[in-house]
Formats: sequence, C-alpha cells, structure tokens
Amino acid sequence: MTDAAVPMPAARGGRPHTLMVLALAMMAGMVARTLLSPVQELAKADMGLSDNQMGLIQGMALALPVAVLAVPIGRLVDRTRRVTLLLALSALWIAGTVLSGLAWDFASLFVGRMLVGLGAAGAVPAILSLTADLSTPQRRGRAVMVMVIGQAAGMAAAFAGGGALVGSLAPVAGLPLGLTAWRATMLLVALMMLAPTALLVWQAEPARQEGVADARPEVSPRLGPALAELWRLRRLVAPLMAGMITVNMGDAAATVWAVPVLTRSFGLQPADFGGWMGVLLGLSGAGGTVLGGLVADWGHKRNAQGGILWGALGGAGLSVPAALFALAPGVPLFALLLALLMVAGAIVAVGVASAITLLVPNHLRGLCLGLMSALGVFISLGLAPSIVSLLAQALGGEEHLPLALALEGVVASLVGVLTFRRALRAARS
Repeated sequence: MTDAAVPMPAARGGRPHTLMVLALAMMAGMVARTLLSPVQELAKADMGLSDNQMGLIQGMALALPVAVLAVPIGRLVDRTRRVTLLLALSALWIAGTVLSGLAWDFASLFVGRMLVGLGAAGAVPAILSLTADLSTPQRRGRAVMVMVIGQAAGMAAAFAGGGALVGSLAPVAGLPLGLTAWRATMLLVALMMLAPTALLVWQAEPARQEGVADARPEVSPRLGPALAELWRLRRLVAPLMAGMITVNMGDAAATVWAVPVLTRSFGLQPADFGGWMGVLLGLSGAGGTVLGGLVADWGHKRNAQGGILWGALGGAGLSVPAALFALAPGVPLFALLLALLMVAGAIVAVGVASAITLLVPNHLRGLCLGLMSALGVFISLGLAPSIVSLLAQALGGEEHLPLALALEGVVASLVGVLTFRRALRAARS
C-alpha cells in the first residue's frame, strides 16, 4: 500500500483490477456474515439454543456494534485512507468467524458474531466510497453493480460451500480438537478468507473525485457541519434510507429463517439444500444486481431527476409477493419465490447505493452510507430475525415460523414501496 492517494487511470490499468479486489472483499465479508445460516440448525442443536437465541445471534449480534460504530466508521471513510480501514475491518470478520467456530456458549457465539457484523457491515461504505472514486458518474451504477454481485456471490458461496463442507465433514470421525462438523466448517472458511484480505495489502488509495455541485475534490467537514448539511438533504435521504431498511428487513429475515423452514417443513439437511440454494442465491443475486445496475443507469439517462430510483421502486414492489415464499406448499415454489425476493432485493440495493453515490456530495457519502448502515443493520438485521421468532411465539409457537416470516416480509416490502415513492418525488423536486 502507498501512503498517498493516487489518481487511477480513466479506462484501463489498475482500475479494473482494483474493482475486482474490492468485489472479492465484499464477497468475503458476506461469506463471513452468512456462513452460520446454512449450519444454524446444527449449531442450535449442538449448543442447546432456542429460536429466540438464534434470532439474537443472527440479528442483534451482527447489528449492535455496527449501530454504535457505523457513523464513526463513515467519518473514517470520508477522512482517512479507506484501503487501510478496509484491511482492518476484514481482519475483524476473520477473527469473528474463528471465535464463532470455537464458541462454547451463547455469549461467546454472540461476541464472535459481533466481530463479524462490525467487519462485514463496516466495510460496505468504504468499498462503495472507493468504487465511486474508481468510476465515472455515467458508469456508477454498473460499478456499484459489481460490488453487489460480490455480495451475492458471497451469500451463494456461504450456502453452497458451507453446505458441502459440513456434509463432507459430518461422517469424519476424530476431527482435530474434537470439533463438530459445523465448527470445523467455520474454521476452514476463516482460513480461506485470508487470501482476499491479503490482496488488499497491495492496493493503492485512489484520489477522491467530484462532489455533486462542485467538480473539485472536497475535504470532509467536521461532524456537526456535515450532519447539518446532510439534514438539508433529508427530504431525499430519509425516505431512501427508510425504503432500503424496510426492504432489507424482509431479505434479512429470509436469509436467517429460510434454512429452518426447509429443515422443519420439508425435512432437508444442509447437504441436501446447500448446493442448489447456493446456486439459486448466487444467480438471483447476480441477476438482480445486473438488472439493477442497468436500470439505474438507464433511468438516470432517461430522467436525471430521480430516474436512477426507478429500479428501487420496482424492486420493492416485486418483494411483496415474493415474501410469501415461506408458505409455499413445496420446495420448487419455495425456491422460485425466494429467488424472486433475492432478485428484488439486489435491484433495490443497487438503486439506492447508486442514488447515494450520485445525488449525495462526495464529502458526505461516507457519513450518509454510515448512517444508513447503522440504522439499516440495527433495524433490518438486528430486529427483523427476532421479530419473526417473537411473532411465531405470539401465533402459537415455533411451528408457526413460516407464517410469521411471510407476514413480516410482506408488511416490510409494502412500506418500502411507499417510502421509495416519496424519495422519487423528492429527487424530482
């Protein structure tokens, strides 16, 4: 790494390579965040945990440190070397994955997931800020698309690789340290994640590029003035954040509870669904991301005043019927609706991220993304899984998990539609 920001070439050279390294980092962070999901029923049985405890481990543990530290991380994104920050955050999610695999009780697993959550979620604003400075405004949607494809690939790899690993390790007797298959899976994947982290060491810090109203590179102001300036953009930023958060509530709950539904309703084990679910999540996430990037760029060309948000609004609408996947009578319809939900979520993610990198000034992007990350992770990831488990209890017990999951997803998606309509009106004004 170098100590100074360096201009990147406009077309070829270091830029495609750097974008690929950033996408790999995004992928690794999502692997760390998602890896417990395909093995969570095994972990629950091994450690004697309840659905409510798993909801906290898969939700609040990931969300709490981000909710507290996302704004400071956002400020670091705006004011310090982002590549160095990203390297430190990647070390956190690797350490958290190791601790999760070695956890001996609820508290230690909770702490391990906290480290994973802080590293993976904290890396997002750094990666998106770097991406914005490595792409022109006309290609911003497609550049962000590459990063979201990295996230989709990470989720797919976690399910496919995690399911395959735990399935192959389950019959093996005498694993080192007396590890069970799910624990050995966590440790092996943590070792593999060292490779994409090492690539960050050789990446240069790109020069910060334009703001919205002024083409000069800008120096981020102090927090008070920055918050005041962001507050003046609240008619656009607030509904953007609200829409992203509510749609993510359905997606986050689906990611956590889809596996228990497959196991309890259809009798499937990780080795049975890991492969096809990984392919499904990867293709649907990548397909939705490509579609979202193209729609964002197309919308911006057709209507510079808000057209970049057309995809986000459409994706939120698609999420409403797709959220009923948990009530499907068979695995094929379950898979089809879950894929549609992931496509819709990816479209929304690209639309919102592209809008922020285009409509929010450069010196406020890290703060804006940090705030959205803090609120989004705390609400969508921190609360949504627990809302589902508590709602299932209110409906009569853990056997009502599919209905609770569907209700939460439909309501959250409908709220997302309403808030994106409001954001679109604000962008046009």
